Amino acid sequence: MNFPRTILSVIIFLSFLTTPLLSQQGLDFHFAYRPASFDVLKKYAEYVTIVLPEPFIVDASGVVYGEIEPRLLRLAREKDLKIMPQIKNPDPTIGTFNQEWARRILNDQNIRDRVINSMVQLCRQYDLYGIQVDLENVHIDDRDALTEFYRLAADALHREGYKISIAVVHRAGELAGPNTYTKWMMENWRGAYDLKALGEIGDFVKLMSYAQHTRRTTPGPSQGLPWLEEVLKYSLQYVPPEKLSLGITMRGSHYYTVADTGLYYANARSWSRSITKKEAESLIEQYNGTPLQWDDRQKMLYGYIERGGVFEWFVLDDDMRSFDAKLELVNTYNVGAINMWVFGHEDNAMWENIKAFRYNH
Repeated sequence: MNFPRTILSVIIFLSFLTTPLLSQQGLDFHFAYRPASFDVLKKYAEYVTIVLPEPFIVDASGVVYGEIEPRLLRLAREKDLKIMPQIKNPDPTIGTFNQEWARRILNDQNIRDRVINSMVQLCRQYDLYGIQVDLENVHIDDRDALTEFYRLAADALHREGYKISIAVVHRAGELAGPNTYTKWMMENWRGAYDLKALGEIGDFVKLMSYAQHTRRTTPGPSQGLPWLEEVLKYSLQYVPPEKLSLGITMRGSHYYTVADTGLYYANARSWSRSITKKEAESLIEQYNGTPLQWDDRQKMLYGYIERGGVFEWFVLDDDMRSFDAKLELVNTYNVGAINMWVFGHEDNAMWENIKAFRYNH
């Protein structure tokens, strides 16, 4: 078997000898694919066994639309890649996942059946390995409905020999947390996933253990190491390690202030965008800012500039020390897999470290 890999959107899926789905050698990359990442995937194909493109959108009526590009199908055949595309509920008119769409998909039997039948048809049409469910912005009141939808979808796909997995939003505990932001996250993003049931039903669970800080929050890492460990330990209470895929990031964020009535009712707010280390260092040089510094507890780089009298912050998880510390968590907790977005700007040493980790564990 070949072991291909990576991306602008890549999910890296790492697994061990104990993982029944995955490679006998212990490390698979599952690549969450977007067309812009094709060249990266092709270059690192030896590291990847499963590719997860995200072409299929399901709307409020249960209509699934999208397609897998032919060159990806050709590459998959050439490199012996398994394809497991995501089916998800983003609404381009609002720029995020649509909660009302998810509610109708999960609670209306006719719509639910339409979606599940489409999933089976997609597997047949493209000769897929399986489907990954990525329904987000699901309200906590729809928790049982999401579990039942996943159970019925798994039954339908498994009957025909296909695999199924689900992407779940991170959480580190049972309670909502200390403030209105953590309450909102629990009600609308975190609380709908019954990890124990989902882990039992499907073939693996993709833990989206990133976005600790986002454009909605104060500046901070995508996944500080202490937080990542908390999320991992909580998840392992419900999902066996061999069926868990831990999300790992190598990315950076630039936090700044914008004024835009479309983003915030009071016209201005904090915001963020992705940034590379090279871009951050360039801005720091231009504005005579604070050089990037290493936080050994969080395993991240950070720095700032002052522009227009307002500080702009850079927080980067893409240092190799950060990556290696996260791999060590995988080793410590004997996790079956990792998933990762790869953007193409990562240090080449990342691949060598993954290769070494794979063959030493």
